[in-house]
Amino acid sequence: MISENFIVAREMISLLSSSSNPSVMIKIDFTKAFDTVDWSFLNTILAQRGFPTNYINWINLLLTTSVSSVLINGYRSRPFKHKRGVRQGDPISPFLFLLAADVLARMLEGAATALSSALSPRFPSPFFLLQYADDTLIFASADNKTLSTLKLVLHLFAKASGLHVNANKSTFVPFNLSPLQTDMVNSALGFKLSDLPVDYLGLPLTKYKPDRASFQPILDKIEQRLSGWKGKLLSRAGRITLASAVLSAIPAYFMSVFKLPVWLVKSIDKVRRRFIWGMNAQGNQRIPLISWQNVCLPKVVGGLGLCDLQLQNLALLLRWFWRLYDAPASLWSSVSRLLYSPVHGANSPINWNSAGSFFWKDIRSLRFYFQISAATVLGDGTKTSFWFDNWGGEPLVYCDKSMIKPPHPKISLRQALPLLNQLLPEPRNLKESYICSALHGLTLGPQSDTVSFRWSNTGKFSVSSTYLSLALAGKFKTSFLICWKLKVRPSVKLFLFLLFNNRLLTQQQLQRRNISVGNPCVLCAAHAFEDALHLFFQCPFITEIWNTVRQLINAPPMVVSHSLQDSVASSFMTLRGDDKLQTWLAVTLWRVWIERNNVIFRQATSSTSSTVARISQEAMECIRWL
Repeated sequence: MISENFIVAREMISLLSSSSNPSVMIKIDFTKAFDTVDWSFLNTILAQRGFPTNYINWINLLLTTSVSSVLINGYRSRPFKHKRGVRQGDPISPFLFLLAADVLARMLEGAATALSSALSPRFPSPFFLLQYADDTLIFASADNKTLSTLKLVLHLFAKASGLHVNANKSTFVPFNLSPLQTDMVNSALGFKLSDLPVDYLGLPLTKYKPDRASFQPILDKIEQRLSGWKGKLLSRAGRITLASAVLSAIPAYFMSVFKLPVWLVKSIDKVRRRFIWGMNAQGNQRIPLISWQNVCLPKVVGGLGLCDLQLQNLALLLRWFWRLYDAPASLWSSVSRLLYSPVHGANSPINWNSAGSFFWKDIRSLRFYFQISAATVLGDGTKTSFWFDNWGGEPLVYCDKSMIKPPHPKISLRQALPLLNQLLPEPRNLKESYICSALHGLTLGPQSDTVSFRWSNTGKFSVSSTYLSLALAGKFKTSFLICWKLKVRPSVKLFLFLLFNNRLLTQQQLQRRNISVGNPCVLCAAHAFEDALHLFFQCPFITEIWNTVRQLINAPPMVVSHSLQDSVASSFMTLRGDDKLQTWLAVTLWRVWIERNNVIFRQATSSTSSTVARISQEAMECIRWL
């Protein structure tokens, strides 16, 4: 996992910065990495890994049959065969490269056994290697013997694998070194001196929280993708789709390893708002039809379904909290327990009060969300916290608001069973009494405790289910999901959503916004007050249009109520189960809105026959895809 490599590298930087041991972080650059892997070396690795002979022959066939050409003065040369390297762009090439590069890790592990130095008192090895494809970081003790051993290992690895280190592009960052020691490292390795922040896997690698300049490229990229001229070429529904797609692609990687600052969230939201609603001729944002809070609500509770940045950021970061328990053998979990657990081991408890990096503090702040999201599946009860784990519906410490510091905060459930009367003395509240009565008959099993995620059907953590549970928390609102399921253009779906929520800019809505306009309906001779209920359900024009259309398709009349939402919902519900009739109704309402706008802004004239003809044409185009 690319983000896992990055956060582990950041934890190592925090560790080495706080330690008194002299050490270095080396960023290795291999010369033309994918193009220089030795084939005989790769064959040996595959054989040592236990791959079948047939499989190795297939890999050799894949490698030896590849050819390339070069352009010379604009003309393509004759194809020539390769003698080394793996083909870039081939799906299997990264895996073959990793098998070759993994030998370096094994060589460093073997070399470490002959050395007595250590990176830190909490990290007894002299080396720590992080590899993601050809991006390689090596953390090493900065003594002469360790550095000379590292230089020898890199040389032997290059001779065997063909992966030679590019000394001109490789750099090192010193920790706790004097200028004289830094010069010694430079002479021993031959690499350039660098300083934090270092670009690693496309992100700024630093000890401290990134400053404003580090986050600015995200905002610049989003502004570039959501340029105003692009919005002019798209409908509002298209702009919403593009804004959602750009946001999910660009900052998601950043959000998985950084807690975004408030100023960046507000700036990105400002760019999205401006792009979605558009700009007028004076360069000001047009009237927003929906509040931004409702725009970012899920569709199931009446929103437009755009991503809430803060909630998405929280859900992505919560994944690292979950991996501490669900994947104890993972790189992140192993390093975290090595740094923040008083006892080493795959399932050792975390000391949440320990000082750590800024990222660790951000993760630690999510403990409340994890405790209410994770349900403990009881086994022997030894790993389950009596007070803080969710083994009885919610953590026991939250049952009583006065219990800020519970007695024996580190006690496990197994240890607490014989001490219930001391831990929960009389008088007890209703929740505590229920838990005590349930615990008196509890029988613990022999297996270990496990954790299940409450917000997914599988019990496994997922970012999407976490985000949805956070977004839906405490939200109860009438929604009109039918509009999003219709087989019509996105613009029509958005129109129906705005109609149901009474957010179309009718004369009534403009008047609410203190915009002086004429009140009469432009489609009927009665000159009635134009609100959405009149325009789409009571106006003689729409009545005549729908009566003509429903004779063509054998549909019932529209349901007219005193409420706009009831009228819209009931009219579609009477056609429930018939996608074609619902499509005809949606297109009819849409075309009436178009005709109304043409009369106002283009001084066009509208007739029943021409409107019905346009409705028929568009409805038939939609029905073709049903």
